[in-house]
Amino acid sequence: MKKLSVKIIALACCTSLLLSVASCSTKPNSGHGGRQSGDGSKPEGGRQTDPTYETDPTDPTDPTDPTQNPGNYGDFIPTSDELTYPDHVATFDEVHPVHQRGTVTGKNATDLLTQVEYDIMHHEIDCYADVEIYFEHPENFGFDIQEATWGEFTGIEDYDEEKAYYQSQLDLLLTIDIESLQGDDLLCYEKLVYDCEESIYGYSYTAFEYYKMVFNALVGPQSDILFILDVYSFDNVKDAENYIALVKDLDRYFDALCQFEEERVYYGFIASDNSYEEAAKSFDNLVEQKNDCFLYQSFEERLDNIQGLSDADRTRLISEHEKAMKEVLFPEFEECARRMRALEGSGGEDAGLCRYRGGDAYYAMLTRAITNSGATVQESINALDTKLDSVYDEYMGIATSGFDWYDEYMNHAYSKGDLFDNLDYLYTAVMPDFPDIPAHEYYTMEVPEVFQENFSPAAYLGYHLDNYNANVLIVNNASVDDDFGVTVAHEAYPGHMFQSLYTRAHTSHPYLYLMYSTGYAEGWATYVENYAMKYFTESGQATNAMKLVQCESVLGLVASTRADYGINVENWSLTDCVEYFNNLGFQVTEDDFAEFYTLLVMDPGYYAKYGMGYLWTQKTMDDMHAKYPNATDEQIHTAYLDSLTGTFEMINRNMDRILG
Repeated sequence: MKKLSVKIIALACCTSLLLSVASCSTKPNSGHGGRQSGDGSKPEGGRQTDPTYETDPTDPTDPTDPTQNPGNYGDFIPTSDELTYPDHVATFDEVHPVHQRGTVTGKNATDLLTQVEYDIMHHEIDCYADVEIYFEHPENFGFDIQEATWGEFTGIEDYDEEKAYYQSQLDLLLTIDIESLQGDDLLCYEKLVYDCEESIYGYSYTAFEYYKMVFNALVGPQSDILFILDVYSFDNVKDAENYIALVKDLDRYFDALCQFEEERVYYGFIASDNSYEEAAKSFDNLVEQKNDCFLYQSFEERLDNIQGLSDADRTRLISEHEKAMKEVLFPEFEECARRMRALEGSGGEDAGLCRYRGGDAYYAMLTRAITNSGATVQESINALDTKLDSVYDEYMGIATSGFDWYDEYMNHAYSKGDLFDNLDYLYTAVMPDFPDIPAHEYYTMEVPEVFQENFSPAAYLGYHLDNYNANVLIVNNASVDDDFGVTVAHEAYPGHMFQSLYTRAHTSHPYLYLMYSTGYAEGWATYVENYAMKYFTESGQATNAMKLVQCESVLGLVASTRADYGINVENWSLTDCVEYFNNLGFQVTEDDFAEFYTLLVMDPGYYAKYGMGYLWTQKTMDDMHAKYPNATDEQIHTAYLDSLTGTFEMINRNMDRILG
C-alpha cells in the first residue's frame, strides 16, 4: 500500500517495462499439446472438465482454504509479529457490503459527488511529478503544486489516518440517494464507492505494505525512470528549472525506496540474494549511461520549445542539468546498487504469496484491484482453466480439419508497414465496427538504442489527459516484425489510445480516466488486438489461419496468467510451471522460464491484470452478443465503452441498461 508516484505507476501500466517476455504487447510463443488438471493441484496431464465460470460447490478443493492447500499453512516464511495480518480471505460482501439508501438528491447529490471525486483526486495525485504528466492545465482541476518533487510516501505509520480518510469519503458518498443519479454520475458514484471500500480494507493490515519488492530488476521504477524524465515538456524557463529539480529530488525519492527495501528485510519479507544482486545490476546498467545518456541531448532539444529563451539561460540550464545528472542522479543509482548488495546474505528466498501469513488475502485484494473484477480467486482460476480448454479445443479443431489454412498461416503478415502506415490504415479500417472518437493528434518517441533489446515493438502513453492532442506512441524500430499492425491495434486504434480518447470524451468525471483499472485498459486492448487481425487478412474477414494465430496469442496469455495464480495461490515451483507449460506444448526449460518465474514471484499479479482483464472483456462481449443477437459489433463496442471504467460487474449491468 506504499504510495509511489502515481505517474510512475501509470506509465508502468502503459509501457513494456523493458521486459519483452512479459510486455504489454508481447506474449510468450504458444504451441499445443497436453492439458493440465483444473482441480487446483500442481500441473499434470489430463483434462479439466468443469464447463462453468463459477465456483463448483461440489468441488472440495479450494486453493484459498489453508486446510486444503499445503502452500497456505504449516511452513509460512517467518515475518514480524509487529505487523497486523488478516486471519482469512475476505469475501466480496465483507469488503463491499450492501448499504442503506442515502437521502441527498438532485443538484445537492451531484455537487457532493463532485466534491468527493476531486477531494480523492487531490489526495492521490499530490505531487508535481504526477500533475505535470497528467495535465496541461492543472489549474482547471484545482491543482497548484509549486514544489517540484516526486511526492511523499505512505508508510504503515499512516495506515490508520489513510483508512479514516477513505472512510470519511465513503460516509459522504453514502449520504447520496443512488436512485437520483444517472449517466456517468451514477457510474462515477459506483466506482468511487467501490474504490473507497477497497482502500479501507487495504489499510486495515500493515503487512499489506511489504509483500511486494519495489526494486525488482524486471519492473521496478528504476526500469522506466529515464523514459519518464524524457516525457516532460518545457513551455518556459520555469518548466525546465522544475525538471532539473525533479532530477535532483530522485536522490531523496530513491533513498526512500531503499529504506523501504531495508524495512522489508527487518520485517522478514526478504528476497533472495539473486534478486538483490539483479536489482543492483539494474542500477549498474543505469550508471553506465552517465556520460552519454540520451537525456542530455533530449533536454537540449526540449529547450528549443521555449520561445524567446536567451543564450544565457540556455547555457545555464544545460550546465545545471548536466550537473544534476552527473552529481546527483547517477551517484544515487550507484548508492542504490550498494544498498541492494548490502541486503545480500539476509537469508531470504523468492516465494509466492501463499508462502506468507496473510498472503492469500493480499493476493485476493490485489487481483480484485488490478483485474477490475470482484471475482474470487477460485472463480478466476476456474475461468482460466475453462478458457484454456475452449481455446485449445478450437485450435485443435481447426488444425486437424484439413490444411487449407497452412499457406496463409505460415506466410501471414498482419502489418501495412511502419508505425505511421499502420496508424493511417487502422484509423479508417476500424470505423465500421467501433464508435467515433474525438479529433486528436499524437506524437512519437523512439526507444533509445540502449533499451531496444528488451523493449516491445510499441507502447502508448496517455500524456496531458486534458488535451486530446498530447498522446504519445513509443516505437521500438528494432523490434518491429511482420505482425506489427496487430501491435499498433493494441496500442492505438482501436486499443489504448482509442479507448483513452473515447473515455475522456464521454464523461465529465476525470476520476474515471485518471484512476481506471489496468485490467479494464489491458482487457480492452488485448480484446481488440485479436479482433483487429481480420483487418489484415486478404479477404478482410476472419479465416481459419487467422483464428489459429488468435488461439496461439490467447493460449500464451491465459497460460501465463494461470501460472500467476499457480505460483501465488497454489505454491507452484519453477519446475511445476515448466511442466505446466510443456503440457501445453510450449517446450520450455527451467533456464528458459526462470526470468518469467521470477517476475511472477517478485511482482505477483503482473499477468493477472492482463489475462483476467482480457478474459472478462471477452466474456462480456460474448455474453452481450448472446443476449442481444441483433446488436451489431459497433453497438456492442459502443455500449461497452459507454459503460466507462467501472468493474466488469458494473459494466455488464450498464450494458444491459443500454442494449436492453
